[in-house]
Amino acid sequence: MTSDRTPWPLIAALYAAGLLAGAQFTKISLTLDGLAETYPGWNVAFAVSGVAVVGLLFGVMAGGVTASIGPRRAILWALAASATVSLLEALLPPFPVFMALRVIEGAGHLLLVVATPTLMAGVAAPKDRALVMGLWATFFGVSFSLTALFAGDSISMAYAAHGLLSLLIFLLLWRMLPPGVVMARRRLPRLSDHITIYRTPRLFAPGLGHGIYASQFLALVTFMPAALMAPWLAPILPVVSICGSFAAGALARWVSPGTLVWTGFLGLGVLFGATIVAGGAAPYMLIVAMGFSGIVAGGGFAAVPWLNGSDEDRALSNGALAQLGNIGTFAGTPIYAALAPAAYLPVAIGVCLVAACVTGLAYKAARS
Repeated sequence: MTSDRTPWPLIAALYAAGLLAGAQFTKISLTLDGLAETYPGWNVAFAVSGVAVVGLLFGVMAGGVTASIGPRRAILWALAASATVSLLEALLPPFPVFMALRVIEGAGHLLLVVATPTLMAGVAAPKDRALVMGLWATFFGVSFSLTALFAGDSISMAYAAHGLLSLLIFLLLWRMLPPGVVMARRRLPRLSDHITIYRTPRLFAPGLGHGIYASQFLALVTFMPAALMAPWLAPILPVVSICGSFAAGALARWVSPGTLVWTGFLGLGVLFGATIVAGGAAPYMLIVAMGFSGIVAGGGFAAVPWLNGSDEDRALSNGALAQLGNIGTFAGTPIYAALAPAAYLPVAIGVCLVAACVTGLAYKAARS
């Protein structure tokens, strides 16, 4: 699929599909109060975690499916499912039906976050590939910001808008992605793919760093503004992380993505330590730290095509990245919620130092 010139209009359309994948999470997170009023007596928070559980259990399988049917089919199927499910969710059916729709949407989300970066890396020119992956690394944060800006007060309208936008991008990519845009196929996935992936450092190394990053990012963005008595940090921290992720794509032209990841964790630990001793400047030091965390995330996404030359291997590696990222997201917030606020940063420092060691070893093994 690779050519000497990057098809930037296609990259933009695929990135838009990524924004809609992120909105599958954020549209629920930002409308939880409305859902609680619509479904009294139900724990509506499960509507968010249901998608994460699908990714946790079946991330590797999604990589295998993408490698089997090709990223074009996977993306189009996922967008069609997302459009249908979102429009049905807008009807606000009984909560058990709503949850069943969320599980289906979780499967579509998983295919999108595995197949889309696989195809973006495949169609990008080699000189632009790291930059494209840095762009992809921003999809969730940008999606969260845009959803918060445009969601409005009506949950039905928000879900319907998501469905209609998914249909629009489906039609756009159906025209922009001719059937010839495919990759080499493999057999359908099996459970043994987990063994293959987690015994192969070049396949799991990007996901290892991303899972540790994800366990910290959401928890710290959630809890640190209150811990530092600086609520104004809440909308700023995700934005600076987005900037760091995009910067990683540019930096990866000169510094290997694996080096960005393990040195990024090391630098992040130092910055968290500086935040502890910064006194009144602690909120500003944390802003720098969270921007640095974005470099770790962007480096991980850029490492997938850097370590894996074939589209099949990139799909499998993206599947592992999705699975480990969902494990991190699922586990990190409850762990930090159980800690005292004074322990947040010391624990984060310890995690970063361990992460620098294990990711450094994983990337060294992957390159050898």
